[in-house]
Amino acid sequence: MRRKPASDGNEGRRAVAAHLSRVGLARPTVSGVATAGATVLVLGFATLLLVVPSVFYLTPMPEEADGVTLCLPGLGPVLRVREGLPPDQEELAFIHEGVHAEQCRTFGALWYARQASSPRGRLVLEAPALCAEVAVLAGRGGDEARLIDSAVAALVTDYLEDDPVPGWEVIAAMQRTCGAALAAGDGPEG
Repeated sequence: MRRKPASDGNEGRRAVAAHLSRVGLARPTVSGVATAGATVLVLGFATLLLVVPSVFYLTPMPEEADGVTLCLPGLGPVLRVREGLPPDQEELAFIHEGVHAEQCRTFGALWYARQASSPRGRLVLEAPALCAEVAVLAGRGGDEARLIDSAVAALVTDYLEDDPVPGWEVIAAMQRTCGAALAAGDGPEG
């Protein structure tokens, strides 16, 4: 008579391994679990990259906005301009949002999100976008000083209303940024 070997407590594991082997499945390995985990993360990230832009395009535009730019990690800028704008207003909205898209591509989504979350950061984002509008309008013969004043007023009332930045700081940022944009040849000679 053959004696039954003493139990080592692994009979259940051996039975599962034998069953998996019989049905053609291998026992999960650490690398297999890691691969499965990485696959789940990639699929989750890919789904997020598809869902967020879809929701962005399906939700109504804010009443006060002619355009909006979303800066997504791994995807870059996604911009949207309100439909039905008059052609000149639509052009300015595309110019404005184009500046934001370039900021997103140049500095990345994390930088963009940090800027958007603070008043001085919004000033850093919006001053170049508004100055691009000023440059186009000044290039068409608009009064540069009056256009900059209008851009300053728009910044204070439309972009920084909830979190005020001192007026002198807004004016200095706009003059510095718009002066550079106009001096680069985007505006009238002068």
